[in-house]
Order: sequence, then C-alpha cells, then structure tokens
Amino acid sequence: MNTPEPAPGIHWAREQFSRYRGCVAFIETRGHSGDLAIGTCFHVGEGVFVTAAHVIRERTITEIGFDDGFTTLHLLEKPENWGPKTYGAVNIRSGPHFHGNDRVDVACFKAEPFPSRWIPLGGHLDDWMGQYEFVLYQTLVLGYPPVPFSDRPVLVAARGEINAVIDKYSGPHPHFIVSCMARGGFSGGPALIAYYDVKDDTGTAVLGVVTESLTSNGQSAELGYMAVLTVEPIFDCLESAGLLPIAQRVT
Repeated sequence: MNTPEPAPGIHWAREQFSRYRGCVAFIETRGHSGDLAIGTCFHVGEGVFVTAAHVIRERTITEIGFDDGFTTLHLLEKPENWGPKTYGAVNIRSGPHFHGNDRVDVACFKAEPFPSRWIPLGGHLDDWMGQYEFVLYQTLVLGYPPVPFSDRPVLVAARGEINAVIDKYSGPHPHFIVSCMARGGFSGGPALIAYYDVKDDTGTAVLGVVTESLTSNGQSAELGYMAVLTVEPIFDCLESAGLLPIAQRVT
C-alpha cells in the first residue's frame, strides 16, 4: 500500500460522506440493569460489519439500523429480507465475534440484509507504520453519538486531522489520536483517510475503528482525546472469525 495522500478538504469529506453513509449503521443495546446505549458499526463487504467490542460485549442488541429511510427501504424492499427476528433493518446471521485478545477493542458480525456498497480497509499494517507518517492528515469520522432532543438516531459526520500516533500501555497495536471531539456513540464507527491507491476507485480507506475517549481523573468523554484503533486487529478479528471478505484480502 502506498503512502496515504493528504485529503483535499471539505470536498473530499463531503464526497465520502455521500458515498459511504449507507454503510454505517447504529447499534442500540440494553445492559443487564436495563440501561440503553447506542454505538456504531460499518459494512466491510459480504454482509460483514465491524464495531468496537465494548459496544456489544455483555449487552443485548435491541436494534441495528440506519437513519436514512431510503437506505432502510432499499434493504427491505425484497420480501426475503423480511423476518420477525430482524434487529430493525438488520438481522445478525453469524456472531458477534470478538478479537482473541480481550484488550483489543474490536468485534465483527455477519448480517442480512446488507448494503451493496462497502468501505475498503487501509493497508497500513503495524510493521511498516512509523510514528509520524500520518500526523496532520485529514480524516472523516462517521457515527451515531446521541444528539439531545433528537427523536431518533442520526448519523453524525466530523472532519478532523490526526494529531499523533501512540502505543497504549494498556493494550497492543497503534492508536491514532484524532482531533474530532470524542462522544460516546462514535464508538465502533469508521475513521476514513484518503489514499493514493486502494482496492477500488474511491481513493479512500478505513484508517481504523473509533474505540474510546482517552481521559484521566474521571473526566467526561468530551474532554478526552478520540482514539482510533488501527486496521491490523480488524483484519485479525475478521480472519479468525472466518469472515474476511474476498475484496478486503491483502494480496
């Protein structure tokens, strides 16, 4: 994979939002105490979705869907996609599957129906990635942080830039520090970056999956740094679950 190209600004971000918004779904879950929470997942091909493990671990999924009525209608327009066990617009067929290392916050599942479009994963594996190659490159983060007073989940898009690349002492694999404000529902969503060369003609790939807000002393999520886990553990999780789409395989 070639070195990523700096994104050309708002026009790039707007184009990628229009292209990939139908690939990003919300996940509503309920905890043991009855509390409701929302997170994000994204489609990487063949009905396979990626999310952050903490979004669904030890929680009951109550709904998976999209804020775009056209996307939902398109998925459900065929009678074979109707079913009593459907989570909103989407029904899980395999999984959820979690990364083999509990300290790695990534999970995946296979679902039907699924969007025809998928988001390519970047090829920046851990071995060749240095500390500064990505710094100040622009990103686009997509997810479903709860919006006060909204009567439904809404897809939120945020442009940002990569401020640093860190290795956490609490877990393996590099994490990108992104300038977007961290908010809870972004967890599990994709952070996108522009590339010279990817597996399709979009010039865009997944930088990683949003996992957490890095805070200290009990600060609120909005006061922390948004952390984005890199793509190698996503590949690992998909491969171990036997769900790596053919189009995502590194040749």
